[in-house]
Amino acid sequence: MRKAIRTLKNRAACVAARTRAILKNEAGDFYISDGVKIIIAVVLGALLLAALTLIFNDTVIPRITREIEGLFGP
Repeated sequence: MRKAIRTLKNRAACVAARTRAILKNEAGDFYISDGVKIIIAVVLGALLLAALTLIFNDTVIPRITREIEGLFGP
């Protein structure tokens, strides 16, 4: 009986030590910084896509349309 109680105490102490180590671990900071990098990349990509869309819709496509109409139009 004493051996079983001692074994349970040792297991409880090991579990408590592992739990403390897990809670003290600060390795999760890298996940936060990676998440911030991904969010920044998505926002910059969306801004770049919006800028290119505006450029193409306002300048490139109308000029191409005029050139094609000049070639094939009446």
